[in-house]
Amino acid sequence: MARPPKKGLDYFPLDCHSDTKLRLVEASFGLSGFAIIVKLWQRIYAEEGYYMIWSEDDGRLFALENNADYGVVSGVVEEC
Repeated sequence: MARPPKKGLDYFPLDCHSDTKLRLVEASFGLSGFAIIVKLWQRIYAEEGYYMIWSEDDGRLFALENNADYGVVSGVVEEC
């Protein structure tokens, strides 16, 4: 019996040195900005592998689940 295709990834690499784009987000939002990006990457890569549906409701739920301020989450997503 064939195994069903898997959605998402179990692992994604994270470089030891941040590129300029990531450092700019961190400069604007501090370590919270960096953490939000990593949590977003975890969700993106775990669910679909390379994208996720995003709306205001999704942002509010993401903020609630990660104990973050919705304004900061929204700002990070806009910056990205």
